Amino acid sequence: MSCAGKGYGTNPQSNDYLTSQFFSSIVTTAVRPKTTRNCRKATRANYPSFTPVLYNLSTTTSIIAGYSLVYVHGSNFLPNGTTFIKFGNYGYIPVIYYTSFRLSFVVPLNVTAGDYKVQVVNVYNDNFSPQINQSNPGNINLSTNSITYTITEK
Repeated sequence: MSCAGKGYGTNPQSNDYLTSQFFSSIVTTAVRPKTTRNCRKATRANYPSFTPVLYNLSTTTSIIAGYSLVYVHGSNFLPNGTTFIKFGNYGYIPVIYYTSFRLSFVVPLNVTAGDYKVQVVNVYNDNFSPQINQSNPGNINLSTNSITYTITEK
């Protein structure tokens, strides 16, 4: 007995090789317990998401020209210098990577007072594939949401 389209080879000696195609459950409500065997459904491989998700920032305000370390909580952050913070129109800021759920960055000292839209950016350029010559600049994946960071006067 086998699942449709799951035969292996010709003229097999036993059905032991087919066991992994089935899952069994034991029906205990019957007078005599019996098993039911059904074909397993094929599972589809899923690729991980390269789009970062931004949940919150440890602080959302600081004073102008003041040192401020901000912790970022979210998901799908990438290691090895491939995740950045987009700090409004100021540009991209490097981060310190802790886990795929936590980063930190330092607010630039030379930004002017105002509101800045903070987004997490993953740059994917086949950096998880075998090493090859890179001729493309990479794909930029921005978090779909943003959090406003405010820099105030002293």
